[in-house]
Amino acid sequence: MKKIIEAFDRQPIINLKGRRYILNPLIDHMPNTPHELILDVVKELSKLTDLKKVNKIVGEEDRGGYIAALIAYKNKKDLAMVKWNPLGLEGDHAVNFRNAYTKGKMYLHGISKGDKVILVEDLIDSGGTIIAMIKLLKRVGVKIYGIIAVAEKIDYHGREKIRKATGYDVKCLLKVSCSEEKSTVVWVNGKNIKNKNS
Repeated sequence: MKKIIEAFDRQPIINLKGRRYILNPLIDHMPNTPHELILDVVKELSKLTDLKKVNKIVGEEDRGGYIAALIAYKNKKDLAMVKWNPLGLEGDHAVNFRNAYTKGKMYLHGISKGDKVILVEDLIDSGGTIIAMIKLLKRVGVKIYGIIAVAEKIDYHGREKIRKATGYDVKCLLKVSCSEEKSTVVWVNGKNIKNKNS
């Protein structure tokens, strides 16, 4: 967990479309993403849920897609990826979405009715991406066994919004505050580590 905490703690915060955005090596690859961090993320995320029950890992192609792919690879599971650009192929499944920074449609291939999946995300902000992914998967008739993410930005209450909109909870490794000039990890694996609300 040390490398994951380092990747999210005391990182620069920038204003992006009216939101406080954490620049960090895991998601933005700035300056780069050390292999030790990748190994730590895959190992720790794989512990958050029972991957034996599922046949597919589902991720979203933007920043967290490579994490979903690595989880699928490590755990010998098939991978399906939600994309923002339609392929125009037969079998496109689409849903409208809005997250903290953009809105539009998401498209999914490689999922069939009856699949058993785990959703993997990098960072929970407003929760909009995961809410849309859940709606899309439920519409297709997929069984969602869990949703895991590396971190949650507590300032935007994304996990609460996901739970309220879908009934699903997200298991995260970290909770991060973005209320200052730099980020602060306030919660790790269920334990408060700073004097902040979580």
